[in-house]
Amino acid sequence: MARRLCIVFTVLMLLLMSSCPAFAQGQGKDELKNAVWLYEHENYEEALAILKKLQQENPGSSLTAYYLGITYKQLQDFTAARPHLEAAAVLEPKVKNAIPELIDVLYQCNEFEEAKRWIEVAERESIAPAQIAFLKGLVLAKEGKDPDAAIAAFDLAATLDKGLENAALFQKALIQVQARRLSAAKDIFQNIVTREPSSDMAAFANEYLSAITRKEEAAKPFHASVGAALNYDDNVVQKPHDESLTPALDKQADWRSTYTLQANYLYKPTEQFGARAGYSLYYGKQFDIGFYDTASHDVSLQPAIYYPRAAIMFPVHYNYVTLDDRKYLGVVGVGNVNNFMMGKNQMAQCSVQYNHNDYAWEQTNQDEDRSGGDYLGSLGWYRFFAKNQEGFVNVRYALDSNNTKGDNWRSLGNRVAVVTTIPLIKKVKLSVGGDYYNQDYRKTNSIFNEDRKDNIFTLSNLLSVEIFKNASFELQYTYVSNKSTIDIYTYTRDVFSAGVKYQF
Repeated sequence: MARRLCIVFTVLMLLLMSSCPAFAQGQGKDELKNAVWLYEHENYEEALAILKKLQQENPGSSLTAYYLGITYKQLQDFTAARPHLEAAAVLEPKVKNAIPELIDVLYQCNEFEEAKRWIEVAERESIAPAQIAFLKGLVLAKEGKDPDAAIAAFDLAATLDKGLENAALFQKALIQVQARRLSAAKDIFQNIVTREPSSDMAAFANEYLSAITRKEEAAKPFHASVGAALNYDDNVVQKPHDESLTPALDKQADWRSTYTLQANYLYKPTEQFGARAGYSLYYGKQFDIGFYDTASHDVSLQPAIYYPRAAIMFPVHYNYVTLDDRKYLGVVGVGNVNNFMMGKNQMAQCSVQYNHNDYAWEQTNQDEDRSGGDYLGSLGWYRFFAKNQEGFVNVRYALDSNNTKGDNWRSLGNRVAVVTTIPLIKKVKLSVGGDYYNQDYRKTNSIFNEDRKDNIFTLSNLLSVEIFKNASFELQYTYVSNKSTIDIYTYTRDVFSAGVKYQF
């Protein structure tokens, strides 16, 4: 009985003590200390639970509101942080540190006008002048209306606090990039690298310097490349597997030298419109089988309309091909290509193309005349990856309707292709591609009196090693296998190539 009375008395005393203002205040201070300790040791969720309880008990506490605000801020919940930091900035006693934190939250939420209002308050009350100047620069830069005012704010921050000098320089360089003043941005980034070459900021500056250099290269109106290679082709004449079908073809493998030239000029009077003119040349000289010496000239023009996330292009071209120094083929083509960016790393592409093929060599059998119209449509997807988006995967489907004059070459084709380029190490890239083409000929072949269907598999890989700037050494292997319902068209082919390429 005495024990029970003791317990009841103790409970009553605790209740009385907890209702005493002095005791409650002391207990609240201890809980706030605990919450601050948890916050400083990055136990934000536990700190938040205590702070929310303290705010319910004492909603007029500016200190509790401040710590609630910065705790929500650390948890990236800027919407929840804002009202608590606003309260800490106006409740008595005011927490002056709440104003820079509030400006940062408003900056993160793109509340530019409200952020500028609080910046004026901080400037008027001389609260953390260097920090406020830096935040002002961030707000003005993100708003994008007055880049020069943002630069002036960062200059002031660097003047007031030397510790902010590099960060201010970095932000100024980003503003120059945003304003497309790339030369000025490069000078600032180079200054950062020179001042502290081993710092993390210098590493970031170097990344931007590389990106600007690539952007400047891409923006140049004229681009060209030349290349030379030595090839070995084990089936130049596409001799069928069944050698009895072509007994006269003794020589089928040969070496050849190839030479390429590509040049294009971009005229872009506005950000929304441009036109690219181009010329490309391919010349292949066989060592022994001279009948297959090939030259190809292609002239193109591609007007384009540019949008922030898309490009619409209308390419036209003319291709002239000679075989054994005689005109073999002329092609006139028109089309439409549409690219659509999906996020930062993906792009969709759809295109249509019409080519009119004019084969110059006369055929003894009119059914073998390959001249006519070729209609193509394709859908593609790109996924970019690796540093500076240098790697990519491309998946493509294409439909091809070939309406030739001769019945034997009229066909409907379905093509699926996958290509990827992978940066292996610095200056070394590997490209691997696979292609399957199902070609269904519409008419019974008049020579062999059979229906013809071809299944063509192509595998290729290219290893590119940069020798010095803009120059690379390339090794390539291509395998082609055509399995046809008509045996004379069934063959395999291996092509090996080694060469150099220079871009300028």
